[in-house]
Amino acid sequence: MLVINAVSAGAAWLLLLMAAALRLRPDLRPVPDPLDRRLSPVETGLLRGGRRGAAQTGLVELYLAGSVEAGWRQTVRPGEARLPRGCSEVARAQYHVLYGPLHPRRLQGMERVQRAVQGVSTELERARLVVSRRRVWVVRSLLLPVFAAAPLGAAAGGQTAVWLALDLLADAGAVALWVWPRRTLRGAALLARLRRDQAGVRRATERRPDALLLSVALFGAPALRAQLPRFTEESGLLTRPPREPMDRGGGSGEAFASCGG
Repeated sequence: MLVINAVSAGAAWLLLLMAAALRLRPDLRPVPDPLDRRLSPVETGLLRGGRRGAAQTGLVELYLAGSVEAGWRQTVRPGEARLPRGCSEVARAQYHVLYGPLHPRRLQGMERVQRAVQGVSTELERARLVVSRRRVWVVRSLLLPVFAAAPLGAAAGGQTAVWLALDLLADAGAVALWVWPRRTLRGAALLARLRRDQAGVRRATERRPDALLLSVALFGAPALRAQLPRFTEESGLLTRPPREPMDRGGGSGEAFASCGG
């Protein structure tokens, strides 16, 4: 039993270290864009908060242009303004699939919106700012057996406090790597610099829509609660969707306005 516990813990830690090395290893291939490339708000939102961060930023982009507004019971619905000219593909995709009141999470789950977000993700992968989905999949495949270390040791019996502690530490490390943001070290450095250089946007109001949109992209939920409290609360932007499916109904056409105000 001691041998089983030792092998279980050793294998778990070996897989954990392999996953960590793969996840944190920098990509040494030539980078097409310099580190200080200018990111759009939606790209910044994805770098900060992943796919959901990009979709949230795109939705706020539409709200600031008057193309969507908060609906009934934590939903968003089409606004009075039409599709803004020059908006991001993520904002455009959400506008075109929003036919009636819909929770933001359900809107973000639409296939067209997901494709638009994936296009943004691919661009940041090429710039080595986020880890590729393939590498994330490989890392998680290595982590799955790590979660079995503690149950296997317990099933074998005779597990001492030392082995149990090692197994639980391995599990904790696996959880941390599993939920680790897709930002590379390069992407994390760029995000930190942008937040430092653009700290003043945290005081922006709807009178400065471009700065407010950048604040949401850079800081996420804190910026939404502090700078767009009413829309955030009434739209359910930071909540989970209700359990019952919601009817989309209605229809929407396309026209043009000025993006960002």
